[in-house]
Amino acid sequence: MAEVCAFAMPVSGFNGSFPAIYQPDLTIVGKSTTFELDVRLENFEIMRLRILTPVLAFSILLISGCAEEKPAKVMPVTTDSELALELYETGIMAFDQIKWSLSWHSFYSAVELDPDFFMAYFWMYYLSSKESKEAAEKAFQTEAQLNPAEKQVKLALKYLMDGQEEKVVEHLQNVIDMYPSDPQTHKILYLLQQMYFHDYEGAISSLKRAIRECPDFPLAYNQLGYAYKELEDYENAEDALDNYIRLAPDQANPYDSKGDYFMATEQYEEAADSYLKAYEIDSVVFRNNKKKAKKARMLLEKTLL
Repeated sequence: MAEVCAFAMPVSGFNGSFPAIYQPDLTIVGKSTTFELDVRLENFEIMRLRILTPVLAFSILLISGCAEEKPAKVMPVTTDSELALELYETGIMAFDQIKWSLSWHSFYSAVELDPDFFMAYFWMYYLSSKESKEAAEKAFQTEAQLNPAEKQVKLALKYLMDGQEEKVVEHLQNVIDMYPSDPQTHKILYLLQQMYFHDYEGAISSLKRAIRECPDFPLAYNQLGYAYKELEDYENAEDALDNYIRLAPDQANPYDSKGDYFMATEQYEEAADSYLKAYEIDSVVFRNNKKKAKKARMLLEKTLL
């Protein structure tokens, strides 16, 4: 992937494992209604993100999907810092666009401002390796008064670290029942099912519910496509990824994901074209796609011999 969950980071798409996080330079300017976050990428380009405070939560919903839902339908997160909240929402938005490094560092900056920001620690843990428990340990140490949904996520995290998959799913389904129209609540569950537990059938069931509740959430279609691909159900995989492209035609990751589908089905010329399309849209995050396209064309040549 660009499969997610990929969740991203600097590699293209999500393929079931998280790339190593590199350390960009972060600069926060201003403390009032706006601030700028500069991220220096590996190739020394600068990504500048200007964040507007009062309307950011709803703006991110417009980007992520479910634009018709109002903020009251969104799972609240507990923090005493408005700036930390803005950084957290930036991290969520970057995550949904497969910009893993920006996402991780946004969450990191959020907990720097608010050391008791539980949900920011949760996503840091998710974006780190499965063996990394530092963020989880800090999450358990937070002294914030969590809301009921966050308490369910905290219990799920505890059971995740203990390897009790059924308990994880149970508590995260409770969160979804509280906020069924918030795509982020669904995302926590189906990504864990898909990426950590490799329960593709369970993930497909969760993803279908996510799409029913929030049909315009692009990332769900991406993950659904990869889940079907893992089960070699290529017809449904293609349909899901085509919907991903339909909902996010200006983003690079949908084309990278479709390229992975074409590779799996040995349509190498189409794979190369899709990988290059992703590279044309975002040559930073998908900087390895020229190599992926080259590999696809080499395989195509072998089939023609």
